[in-house]
Amino acid sequence: MSKRLRFIALCLATLMLAGCTGGSVPTTPRSAPSLPPPDPRYPAPSEDSTQDYAQTVQLCLPSQENGQLIMVQERLLLPPDRHPAEATLTKLLSFAGNEQAKPLFPEASLQLQPGWGVELSGDVVTIHLSTNARLLSRQNLFTLRRAIANTLVQWGDIHYISVLVDGTEPGVDEAGLLPMGLMEETRNEDAPALWNSYAARFQSESPESQRFSSLCALYFPAPSGRGVLTEARAVSFPGQSQQQMVISLLEALSAGAQTLPRLPVMPNLVGLLAAAPQVVDSANGLGRVAHLQFLETTNQALIQAGIPRSIMLASLTYTLCTFLPGLQGLAVQIGNEHIEAIVPSGIYDGAGEQIFFSGGVLRRADFSSFLLTDCTLYLTNAAQSLVRVRRPVPHALAHSMRYLLGQLMEGPQVYDSIQSTSPVFPSGIDQEALIAVAREGDTALINFSQELLDRAVGMTPQQERLMVYAIVNTLCESPSTSRVRFFIEGGQPDTFAGAVYLPGEFLRNPELIAR
Repeated sequence: MSKRLRFIALCLATLMLAGCTGGSVPTTPRSAPSLPPPDPRYPAPSEDSTQDYAQTVQLCLPSQENGQLIMVQERLLLPPDRHPAEATLTKLLSFAGNEQAKPLFPEASLQLQPGWGVELSGDVVTIHLSTNARLLSRQNLFTLRRAIANTLVQWGDIHYISVLVDGTEPGVDEAGLLPMGLMEETRNEDAPALWNSYAARFQSESPESQRFSSLCALYFPAPSGRGVLTEARAVSFPGQSQQQMVISLLEALSAGAQTLPRLPVMPNLVGLLAAAPQVVDSANGLGRVAHLQFLETTNQALIQAGIPRSIMLASLTYTLCTFLPGLQGLAVQIGNEHIEAIVPSGIYDGAGEQIFFSGGVLRRADFSSFLLTDCTLYLTNAAQSLVRVRRPVPHALAHSMRYLLGQLMEGPQVYDSIQSTSPVFPSGIDQEALIAVAREGDTALINFSQELLDRAVGMTPQQERLMVYAIVNTLCESPSTSRVRFFIEGGQPDTFAGAVYLPGEFLRNPELIAR
């Protein structure tokens, strides 16, 4: 072979291999044996792997020099199929100190509430601390909130934090009557003025006439009765009594969401009240209970709005119990019916199973299976491009690769943020075709069964490209995943359907996404 022909062959081989790790779409070579074999450094997974990965994170801690909060780097092992917030926060609370920083209030032995320490919905994260956090003064608890917020915002998708202690909002005053609201990232130089603004509120001689504004987490019914989604909102309150705060939050919910798409139109909740809300001490002495009495017409109003009653109750309970200090739960009456149990339908987990409210009090923990967050999936449109779709899913599963691939296989749903999309997988493909998923470093390893290869026969070149990059772009939404490698029954075939060369790895491809 002449030098010129050898040079052309080498260039063609290089271009074809580069397509597997660049933004362009690779195509199958006419003569695969002329290419060097793909890098075999990652074996095909035979079962799902949950191996943690190492990453350097920032922790916000008191400095050894002056006690001001500073950012300290720590190397952590993070779980691959969960948001890194929980592991990062666990390290923050257990930090023992070093030359740069001191631990956060070791006298309180701070730790997350076992079983449900972190809830992430949208850009709002709720942190559940165990009872020991009540040993802190209100100002130290304020500093703890700042440290948590400044630590968690590093992940980019978290902007607001709420901190509950033993399931309730502890408040900023010693009486536990005034709410903190959502906390954002704060600088040291801004913290004294922020704390003074809280102190001025709880020193007011006439709290009922002391107007204030606060960032609140509002929990709205998701599309198609699947659960509730969170939106951060600044809410104005005419006074600081708990009754005033309840009414203002109901008005904020009634106004509907401002950023969440395609939610049902909310009914006028305040207009449906049969009596003014009452907040009283609970019978067990462990907190307060908000009593809400609605008109009989509330049932019909919810039906007309397309909101299942169980979802509306979850929305009310989450919103009020997250914001109002010391609120243990709600006692709800609709017409002559005191709500003591529900049988939800349509939710992801527990549909058709009765939820019984102990003592007739609806508690935040009763509705834990209702809390959703949006995940990002890529489907196709009529122009044969990929479309970025948001779908509400259980918040604990939103970072599971297997779960996301299963959602992709289900195709379009009526509760997606964008309608009129099409599936990317061939008809008949479901999770039975997914042998195993794993992650090595920043590479997702996906091992499909032969069924996918069989059903992909007949796909057009563009359909094959869209399927491959719908998978790649969906998985690469995770900050821990930068590339994807495909396997069929443990091996890497040349192609699914003849157009895309599979050996090697694939990076996210923004060029196929509709703008």
